[in-house]
Amino acid sequence: MRTPTPRRLWNYLTRRLRLKRYLQSPGDGRRQPQIPAQALLWAMLVGQILREYSFHAVEALVRSSARRHLCLRVSFGDDALGYFTERLDPAPMRAALAAILRQAKRNKAFDDCRWIGLAVDGTGAGRRRRRGCPLCRPIRNAAQEVVGYRHHFTLISVVGTGLSLPFDVEPYGPGDSEYRAGQRLLARVRQNLGARFISYVVVDGEFATAPFLHAAGKAGWPVVARLKENLPELLRAAEKRFRSQPPE
Repeated sequence: MRTPTPRRLWNYLTRRLRLKRYLQSPGDGRRQPQIPAQALLWAMLVGQILREYSFHAVEALVRSSARRHLCLRVSFGDDALGYFTERLDPAPMRAALAAILRQAKRNKAFDDCRWIGLAVDGTGAGRRRRRGCPLCRPIRNAAQEVVGYRHHFTLISVVGTGLSLPFDVEPYGPGDSEYRAGQRLLARVRQNLGARFISYVVVDGEFATAPFLHAAGKAGWPVVARLKENLPELLRAAEKRFRSQPPE
């Protein structure tokens, strides 16, 4: 059996997954780039696989003797990665991920799955003491004191296939909410994947609001929502109705 190498990974991504065009043009927003976008993106992907997640760690990789084994011809610093990612358009990545899912379905990767669905939920990333951008949302303690800031997103994943496959996020900042972000996310996924790709959308009970349910209905997808205390009357009615029945 051949051992995995960065070059074999590159061949798999470009030939099997057909991501060569995306890797060459990932949505670089730099005005006068000196370092190819492909090299920067590939270095970050290799860093993720090697569990070298920080920009400082990626810089150490590309400036070490291991660089020639990573299919990288240039070296750069962490500031170049920061400048690149700050100006990177997410639309090409979203389109590439959606294309991989459609290709997987065409190749019958999900044929053993009776129901394919989408799971939508809120998540967060990063933490800092001071607000750094318009998307930073305050983190409060039990006394409602602001103890830091972080970014919040609504995440969507393909489920029901044996694997959870996250493929898109929608950020939301102060004055916004995960429910409105979820509506925007559903509309974009409906456009990228099509209505017939999945059979249902599963959400937490807090998403069971009229605007979100209407957005899912407009996309043509029924919603499975977990009942929680935010809908007390409906929760009590459901418990009374189904408490004596075994699950199906």
